[in-house]
Amino acid sequence: MSASLVRKALDLFKDDLIEDSKAGTKGKKKAQPLQNPTELISTNKRGVRKQLKRLQRGRRRETLTVKDKVTVSAIEQYKRQKKEDHTLDNLRYIRSFKTKVNRNVGEKILEHRRGRLAKDQPKKKRKTKETTVFSEEDFLKFEAEYIGGKK
Repeated sequence: MSASLVRKALDLFKDDLIEDSKAGTKGKKKAQPLQNPTELISTNKRGVRKQLKRLQRGRRRETLTVKDKVTVSAIEQYKRQKKEDHTLDNLRYIRSFKTKVNRNVGEKILEHRRGRLAKDQPKKKRKTKETTVFSEEDFLKFEAEYIGGKK
């Protein structure tokens, strides 16, 4: 049997065991914690805070036990920790607005949202001059051959 099963079984019969111990069987006496921890501290002025912390830690250890731990199934834990998807609710909320945002205002908002790093800045479009492969002489030859222009 595992230790946890033994503890659970003992918890079931805890009342019976307490009555038996009161009847006269000898048992271990637990040290009862004092209400005022300053009574346990020495009169030496150095290290008082450290001693207080140590005493409080000792109390904390007494309260936390494996016996008090509640086991939860992995499925219940997953369901509890699973995050909800609020996308549809948010879309309904956005669609409920009756006024529409101007395009300029929207662009300004997006511009402020962008980071200041170079990688976050939008690519600037470069205007290139329109160049042709044909020269002016080629156009004149074409015009002379097909249209019958100047010779």
